[in-house]
Amino acid sequence: MKKIAKTAGRIVCFALILLVLLLGTSLLFQPKSNSKDAGMLDATANGILSEPKNTIDVLIVGDSEAYSAFIPLKVWKDYGYTPYVCATSAQILCYSYEFLEKTFQTQKPKIVMLETNAIYRSFSYSDIVTQKLSEKLSVFRYHNRWKTLSFRDWSFGVDLSNTEINKGYIYTNGINPANVKGYMRPTEMRESFPNKNRTYVEKIQKLCEQNGAKLVLVSTPSVKNWDMRKHNAIMDFSKQLGCDYLDMNTLRKEVPIDWQTDTRDKGDHMNYEGALKVSSFIGKYCESLGVFKDKRGDEKYSGWDNAVKTFTESIGKDL
Repeated sequence: MKKIAKTAGRIVCFALILLVLLLGTSLLFQPKSNSKDAGMLDATANGILSEPKNTIDVLIVGDSEAYSAFIPLKVWKDYGYTPYVCATSAQILCYSYEFLEKTFQTQKPKIVMLETNAIYRSFSYSDIVTQKLSEKLSVFRYHNRWKTLSFRDWSFGVDLSNTEINKGYIYTNGINPANVKGYMRPTEMRESFPNKNRTYVEKIQKLCEQNGAKLVLVSTPSVKNWDMRKHNAIMDFSKQLGCDYLDMNTLRKEVPIDWQTDTRDKGDHMNYEGALKVSSFIGKYCESLGVFKDKRGDEKYSGWDNAVKTFTESIGKDL
């Protein structure tokens, strides 16, 4: 009995020492700013951490389809609403959930838009565990930062002041036309998606409801990624959830995409011209809800006007 107790004590001591080491290295390896230069992963999306408290109206999560198609500054310029895009390449739903949790700590968006391409991206239970560990212990996410540690990293304080001018949008303006043969061909078939994904979308909706936000499912125009089988399946799912579903692949008049000029990579993602059309539609949708106040002219939001000026000057185009 004493031998068992002694062994158990050693295990507990080892676990405590390991936990202390993980906590310590996590504090050390954690980027001390939410900027790319400081080592922050997905710095564009994590710019949400620098936005003034309770100033974001709409949060958009998803993968590269989202950060290529939504221009928050366009919605601001036309309507005075404040969206932010927390999208990352190949984003899986457990990462979308993490962005929502972080955002709700400082923001109260009334609308959360989930780009539906992520619903079809599979992920494993180990991905979920890794995601949770990385969220709580940053050493799992930033273990490679030992190569670039500086004197500042020993301070342990974190400065979340890196503001992203584009509010999560990533500008591209190349043109590579798409072949639209068969695109959105009518069918009654449905393309299923994993049950884990269904469960996570339901978790996302519950988190939104707990924080006073409405979930909206959104499909951006994409010849490569979208078809009527996916549309039908997500339409059914949205009805089960009781939430709005905006499929811009079916809204040809409302979102008049020209696949010869509005895509940068043969119909996979929008370029700037296509994103302007998507963002105009999103602005009109937000206006139709009647829940947002036009904040243009409010000194508290003057940074958005400055961002529009900086953005348009940098690309040499108007919004």
